[in-house]
Amino acid sequence: MNKESNYSETLKDKFGWEEYTVFSIVLVLSTGIGLFYGVYKRKEQSKDEYLMGSRQMSAVPVALSLMSSFISAIAMLGNPMEVYLYGTQYLTVIISFIPMTFVLIYVYANVYFKMQLTSSYEVATYLEIRFNSAVRYLVSIINILYLIMYCSLVVYGPSLALNQVTGFDINLSVAIIFAVCIFYASIGGFRAVLMTDALQAIIMIGSMLAINIKGFSDEGFQSIWEKLEETRRIEFFRFDTDPRTRHTVWSIVFGGFFMYLNFFAGTQANIQRYSSMPDLKTVRKAILINYVALTVMMTCVVMSGLIILGKYFHCDPYSAKLIESSDQTIPFLVMDILGDYPGLSGVFVAGITCASLSTVSSGLNSLAAIITEDYVRKFKPDISDAVLLNVSRIVSIVSGILSFGFVFIAMNMGNIYPVAISIGGMVMGPTTGLFTLGIIFPFANSWGAFLGVVSSFMFTGLLTIGSSIAGMNKLLPDQSLSVSTENCSAYLSGIDLENIKHVNHSYAPGFDWKERHENDSPYIKLVSTSYLLFHGIGVLGSVFFGLFFSLTIKLSNLDRDKPVKKECLNEYFLTLWKWVAPNQIANLVEEKDTLKNGVSDETNKTHGL
Repeated sequence: MNKESNYSETLKDKFGWEEYTVFSIVLVLSTGIGLFYGVYKRKEQSKDEYLMGSRQMSAVPVALSLMSSFISAIAMLGNPMEVYLYGTQYLTVIISFIPMTFVLIYVYANVYFKMQLTSSYEVATYLEIRFNSAVRYLVSIINILYLIMYCSLVVYGPSLALNQVTGFDINLSVAIIFAVCIFYASIGGFRAVLMTDALQAIIMIGSMLAINIKGFSDEGFQSIWEKLEETRRIEFFRFDTDPRTRHTVWSIVFGGFFMYLNFFAGTQANIQRYSSMPDLKTVRKAILINYVALTVMMTCVVMSGLIILGKYFHCDPYSAKLIESSDQTIPFLVMDILGDYPGLSGVFVAGITCASLSTVSSGLNSLAAIITEDYVRKFKPDISDAVLLNVSRIVSIVSGILSFGFVFIAMNMGNIYPVAISIGGMVMGPTTGLFTLGIIFPFANSWGAFLGVVSSFMFTGLLTIGSSIAGMNKLLPDQSLSVSTENCSAYLSGIDLENIKHVNHSYAPGFDWKERHENDSPYIKLVSTSYLLFHGIGVLGSVFFGLFFSLTIKLSNLDRDKPVKKECLNEYFLTLWKWVAPNQIANLVEEKDTLKNGVSDETNKTHGL
């Protein structure tokens, strides 16, 4: 055993049978819910029940599922580090939840629900009705690749945590988490995923509350605040207009708005949840409850970053080589402050595992819906529901196995939080922009939308891939604030002080990064754009390019689209457009209700409905 690992090994020894028991109970409960709905309720399980919960879900479990599937293990590990390393500006991300919730209720959710699509793959069906099949299948392929990659990232997060607090082999823990997810998602279906998510949301909130209560009790808020002031971390109103600045009001509130909107308005998993409820009133109630749960959870998550600063003000665990990755800081903190209380550290490990289980199970359920509706039913429209149900289960299993394989790529990506957010911006941003284009602008046409989303995807892809490559080559500006190892010898006995990185609070790279990167090339400056802006760039890119190409096609007399069905448009914006340009809208929008249960006759024939 190396001297530098003595303290880490001591903390790992605190993870005893009580913690393993708590952790095991959570896995057993998650598996048990899958068994209940997959075996005990098997006779009642149709395809609609398996993929949509028979559209009779209540608001509370849906709201908790929305929250827990978004607050992944990546968020629980990465968000505290944003506060610890870059300051308090990140706390203002909670403000973005307010406009996001309002827009979600009144712009997106009412359109998704009122169409009452009969297909379980709501995303694609809407896009085909509003635009054409080319747009549908483009988004379908993008979503399949994204979900497989994203699920691998969110499983790698808790595996790091387990490795830090228990010494558990990372590969083994990844395999266990995927096995549990695949089991209850493929056996129990949508209702099992939803009920398990609700249980896991409660455990996640409980685990973060325990960290906050114990952390602030030990360190004292006044003491932490003084340390924040000393290291120049207190900042809430930074209006810097340089897009490279990691945290500003613009990147946090504006970027946070689009980041959360993309997840809640532009993904199959969540649109599926809105359509699983019986009426629009229940949908709106669920979104409001989600706002409250999301605010409580994210407040606890980001505040834990302040506790890290207070606890490790004089000895940063990563610089002292007590942990292998900065993503392991929160698990290290948990064992340090909760390790002496039997079972509590097990609650945290259970909570962070729940965050991963929830996200992955939702992803697998969505992949099953996408692949069965877009490809299986496409090539075999007369397939029975019973056969399609079994195919959906097989798709869940195969998708889980493929995602498991991508974990080994995720291990080499560095800090997973910025990577996950960047990839999400590259994929979800253009997709949500496409929905925005279709819902708000009746004069957007099919090929304009297709070219618009491709252009936005290419641009955000350039930013994401370019940023990743530049980051690996150490070309991006380091904007982190000061950390210290000047008192590790007093705090952590047994460390080989010759091998640690010697730093203190007298200097931080974040103080003068602009001067150091003043002569960067235009390309490096472009890819140095704050990763928090990628989601907004993706959304606005699809809208801007979509409108530009739609206008170009219209002026070139190449537009062959039929009038837009009014159900595909937001009623408030449609009223606005009728007031602004009544004659043009009369020619563009078909007022007659031509949808049968939310699906046009042409789409019904295509999918054998």
